[in-house]
Amino acid sequence: MNCCIDELCNKDVINIENGCRMGYVCDVEVDMSSGHISTLLISCTARGISFRRPESIRICWEDIVVMGEETILVKNVSGNAPAVKSNKGIFDIFSK
Repeated sequence: MNCCIDELCNKDVINIENGCRMGYVCDVEVDMSSGHISTLLISCTARGISFRRPESIRICWEDIVVMGEETILVKNVSGNAPAVKSNKGIFDIFSK
């Protein structure tokens, strides 16, 4: 499944096991040795301006079932997926 990071941003993510909307793609994690996307970070907050740090859910690339123009369907995501607080963006890995 070939994909550009820019195409992933702001797509809604739906859990096919329970039909719930999980959030939208806000960032990705890249395996630096292979150059492939390994994880999607899903924002649990509404789009737009937020005055608090967004919480994210990590979705493994292998758990993606279907990727459409506006929506990504995922499987094997527990209802109590651990929330990850992250303030690093995709380009923060290049600034040191």
